[in-house]
Amino acid sequence: MNNQNMNNITACTNESHEIAINITRKAFVGLARQGMLFHQGILEGCDDALAAALAGEKARICVALAPDADKNYIHLAVADWGCGMDLAALTNALQLGSAPLTNSRLNEHGYGLNNALACLSGGTGDWCIYTRSQPGPYYKVSGPFDLKMTVTEENTLHLPEGLNLQWPDPSTVIYVRVPMAIARTLQRQGNRKLSDLATLRLWLIEHLGVAYRGYLELDPVTLEPSAKIAVTVGQSSMLVPPIQVPMMMARTEKLEVELGGQIVPVIYVHGTLDKSKRDHLVLGGKARYYYQGTQPTQGIDIRLGKRVIATAQLGEIWHKEDGTPISRHNSYNDFVGELILPELPRGVLATLNNKTGIDRNDPDWDKVFEALAEFPPQKNAATFSEDELKKKWMKILKAANPEDEVTSEICVWPTGTRVDVVDKGENGKCDIYELKTRKAEPKDLYQLRMYWDGLVLEGIQPTRGILLTNGYSDRLQEMVRILNTLPAPNFPDGRPSAPYNFSLATHKEKQLL
Repeated sequence: MNNQNMNNITACTNESHEIAINITRKAFVGLARQGMLFHQGILEGCDDALAAALAGEKARICVALAPDADKNYIHLAVADWGCGMDLAALTNALQLGSAPLTNSRLNEHGYGLNNALACLSGGTGDWCIYTRSQPGPYYKVSGPFDLKMTVTEENTLHLPEGLNLQWPDPSTVIYVRVPMAIARTLQRQGNRKLSDLATLRLWLIEHLGVAYRGYLELDPVTLEPSAKIAVTVGQSSMLVPPIQVPMMMARTEKLEVELGGQIVPVIYVHGTLDKSKRDHLVLGGKARYYYQGTQPTQGIDIRLGKRVIATAQLGEIWHKEDGTPISRHNSYNDFVGELILPELPRGVLATLNNKTGIDRNDPDWDKVFEALAEFPPQKNAATFSEDELKKKWMKILKAANPEDEVTSEICVWPTGTRVDVVDKGENGKCDIYELKTRKAEPKDLYQLRMYWDGLVLEGIQPTRGILLTNGYSDRLQEMVRILNTLPAPNFPDGRPSAPYNFSLATHKEKQLL
């Protein structure tokens, strides 16, 4: 135990201790006004839990939610099964700005735990911590914050009824009685009256899955995740899945940047928002906070090691020619990506307190962003990607049949609607294609049918109509079958045309990936 921590501990009895906090009472109220959102406070608790994971073991974390008798509050607990804290470590954790006792980047600033407790509790509310570094009694310290904090030794956990910690015998439990108004901040612009914990849990799982995707995804060597995170509401438990950026037409740039006196490999993946993936991203349901195709969510994620430390970065990275940040605009709504940096020593590429963003005062970030300058964000990414897809497909068709006429210039109907791709060849061949970067939707088939009917009404007989997409469902296959049984229009002179001949194909099948 270091001397500073020894000075902060006063023995009261054999079973209790006092910790002196070197700060004024008003400081904690001030901490609560820093605008930390509900999920950001929980992420701080999870960061500490991951940093405390035992060497060689998978981290286990449980985030437990339970209703309070007062509907204006909920009970929250974050538990882990790591190394726990002895009295000196607990004392250190409750000091503002104290040097972290681990080398983990997840313990970076020395403000996080106090900041999270202050914000989650409203500054003067109830909280407590149970922790132990070996089998036996827990050290327990309870809020609200004061200039002296009493630590007692407890043989059992005394938590509000309904909090389910998933697994027995945790090493550390952080409990907070959270005002419902604070709990609702995990929504972007959600229901101000929301009190359903099952719905709150889905929002929270999305936040956890994005922030910790690097811990939750399978390691390429061990084929195991580095952590398991459960979120419980009463006896109902859900495991958090890794939530990846829903991206299609992705491009990968491998870069090298000098940071901290060494050359660091950097991976930058960028592409177009895949709305079909986005709509099934969170336990089979739609993501509701991230990757919405809106101005607040456009841009890329930044991942440092296994932790996503920032999302929706645009003007924070790229600038105009005059040096001002790129402004958010609807033309960037489909632009997504991920900047992946390796685990780096503390002090290199600094983050804000609680890892709610990057510290732009750190010049190392300028080096990273300068490397990204040659890959500016793509405006109207979805349209651009479909144009690129058409060009690539036309090139493939032409290579396979050099004598064919492959074009994207044929228009139908009085509106001048342009067919995506037409491939004309010998023996009356006239294949038409509708291309989509995303997963196929029913309206895409009707667009293909519109092309077909328009050509027939101009006296041209299509031979095949192919919808070429990122993927399709069994129901859409059934729709194709039904469409092919419907009558096609007659030619302008009244002669019957050939039956419809629609089909589906994927980018992968046609080697478009």
